Amino acid sequence: MKLFLSGGSGEPFNLDKKFIESIDKSKKMLYIPIAIDTKQHPYPECLKWIKGYFSGFNFDNIEMITNLRKVSRQDLDKFGSVYIGGGNTPYLLKELKESGFYEHLKYLMEKDIPLGGGSAGAIIFAKTIIPCLSADENNVGLKEFDALNKIHNYELWAHYEPSMDKLINDFMNKYNLNKIIALPENCGIFINNEEMKIIGERSAFVFDSKGKREVKNGEEFR
Repeated sequence: MKLFLSGGSGEPFNLDKKFIESIDKSKKMLYIPIAIDTKQHPYPECLKWIKGYFSGFNFDNIEMITNLRKVSRQDLDKFGSVYIGGGNTPYLLKELKESGFYEHLKYLMEKDIPLGGGSAGAIIFAKTIIPCLSADENNVGLKEFDALNKIHNYELWAHYEPSMDKLINDFMNKYNLNKIIALPENCGIFINNEEMKIIGERSAFVFDSKGKREVKNGEEFR
């Protein structure tokens, strides 16, 4: 299992470089942008963006899929990697589960296919998506917030800024959350089975019963 999860990014950074270096470039990357607000960012613009985003690492062999219900297990074999974009996390989780693609993600992880995700596309790999409720409207009426839980029981807080510390602690108390890894822009987590480390241009921060601690670029943590 190889996961490359970012808190959000304005431009490609070293986590993305490691992601592209890990993939089978002879196969296409599957891009899933369904969480995005298509009124602001129509799907053709999303595909243009993702190809431009990774072209800095000399890779743009990317296929976009926007209807997950049409994807079979057999279809997945032509892809060497998957990238899930950001947007509204409750909508994304609901669509993943109802379409059956949630189980496809488990299958891909078992096959050791590298998976990348930014913001909402990263949060769905955490224990729950509860932290996203600080910013994302639950317009789909989601009632079960459990997610894939592939970050060693951590919750994930995307787009972190220090001004959010009180809000994070309030969420931990309100929802009985045990530990959160807060990722700022241009910062992410690399998970390779038991290995978990921060990769990025900025530090991440862990919030747990001991308080808040910094986790720097290249540092492993649990």
